Amino acid sequence: MVGGMPDAITRVTLFVPGGALLRAVNVDCPTDWIENDGHFGQAFSFGTVEPATVAKIDQALGALVMMWPVDLKTGRKQIVAAVKQLREAGALAVRIEESKLGWDIATWIEIFESDDPWAWHRGAVAFLGSDNALQSIGMHVFSLPDVRIPLEGDRRELQAFATVLDIYQLAEDPLLQSGQTFAPDAETPRRVVERWPAVEYPRDHPCHNPYGTWRVGPPGGKARPTRDPAAPRAPRGGRRASGGPAHAGAGRDDPRSSGVHLAPGRRRAEARARPWLCGSRSRARMAAVATRPLGGQLVSAHTQRR
Repeated sequence: MVGGMPDAITRVTLFVPGGALLRAVNVDCPTDWIENDGHFGQAFSFGTVEPATVAKIDQALGALVMMWPVDLKTGRKQIVAAVKQLREAGALAVRIEESKLGWDIATWIEIFESDDPWAWHRGAVAFLGSDNALQSIGMHVFSLPDVRIPLEGDRRELQAFATVLDIYQLAEDPLLQSGQTFAPDAETPRRVVERWPAVEYPRDHPCHNPYGTWRVGPPGGKARPTRDPAAPRAPRGGRRASGGPAHAGAGRDDPRSSGVHLAPGRRRAEARARPWLCGSRSRARMAAVATRPLGGQLVSAHTQRR
């Protein structure tokens, strides 16, 4: 609480290891400096950063932690500009704390400087699997819900389905209601998607998604849209959040919103009249998605409203 006003919500947290010069860089967000505890390299040792760079990270003096009040979609250019400044000051890598996914500094900038939502997804969103479900982690850096799909079938195809639903939200900003059906193309059986609060992490954990989760049902479900899907309320400051119904007055980029974005009037009318909201692409590209752990080529996405 500052001056009687609630603290700004942190939407994106970036962990940037390097030397002392990082502390002198002026960025437009709250920051913190963390001394190297001897485990910095381990934080980047999951296959996305070359071993030689991991060794350098392990020897870094410390890390600048940036806590951005804008998300990585609407504030992307601002955040990338700040990371470029840090690169000039000797930054080695960037890790997104909301998904724990990290990249060397040059790769991170290349990913998020592009205008490709598939690249952004690959750079920011991870997938975690359990015995019974596959779950995306990190969509809240774009102010969007994650996707959870039961592990009933081929894991790659299921991850491809979840990836397309993630990126459909990110690229198209669609009118998507709890209880509708979704499929990545006309040939794939539709599945009902329902909006639920996220329960995978404690509410004060960086990986907790305050926008909730789309839970995907089995193939062949029938649409049953609801006006008020279950959804979380906004964090009241920092990373805190409380469970509860959607906040009716919240905006599109506010975690208090249900995540079922009521688009501007013309787009709503188009969405009702035209169930195909993405440009049509070939089904072969769906197979390309299935072969990539975190990304692929954009394919069409289909929702049913009746």
